[in-house]
Amino acid sequence: MIRNVFGAVLAVLGAAAVLLGVFQDWYGSRTGRSFRITQLFTDVGITGDKAALFNGLFLVMLVAAVIAALALVFRSGWLALLAAVLVLGFTILWMVRQYQVADSLTFGEGGLGWGWASTMIGGVLLLLSAAAMFGAGREAAEHGRHARPRRGGYVEPEPGHGEVVEGPWDTGEAPPPRPRRHPGEPGEPGEGEDGRGRDAA
Repeated sequence: MIRNVFGAVLAVLGAAAVLLGVFQDWYGSRTGRSFRITQLFTDVGITGDKAALFNGLFLVMLVAAVIAALALVFRSGWLALLAAVLVLGFTILWMVRQYQVADSLTFGEGGLGWGWASTMIGGVLLLLSAAAMFGAGREAAEHGRHARPRRGGYVEPEPGHGEVVEGPWDTGEAPPPRPRRHPGEPGEPGEGEDGRGRDAA
């Protein structure tokens, strides 16, 4: 339970950091959303052409945030892991392509901004969220495997040391013999002094 809550909090924080980071400066005065997705996969590389809202990196980060939200709904570590890989993969790929153009990746004016760092941090938080959800799933599986079977909604307690457990027991054995009474001892109700029933008299 605690791992699920912890994973959910990390997923929310990670998705928020990803979406906020894509609107901040990544390199120079360019925000993350201004880089086209296609520029990461072509021979030309990153150019000065700016992207629209839904053909730039914002689309990738939006898809990752939606997947993270689905991971929260279904408590799926795999979905959280997919969102983390999507964010980290595209961010690292952008860094490689930007380095090929600028020959350097330094912080400061005209260099790296804090937008890409926010996105990277969001991806790491999503990765930690996936790990927490996987841990919660393993704990739930182990708890279910060690739980005692229920009978009619009642969990049968295990007898402790020195505890008397009343029968009957379904062991397949014959019941123990009744103790023999000595002459002169009173019999069970309905029996006479000689041990025979009253009807027999």
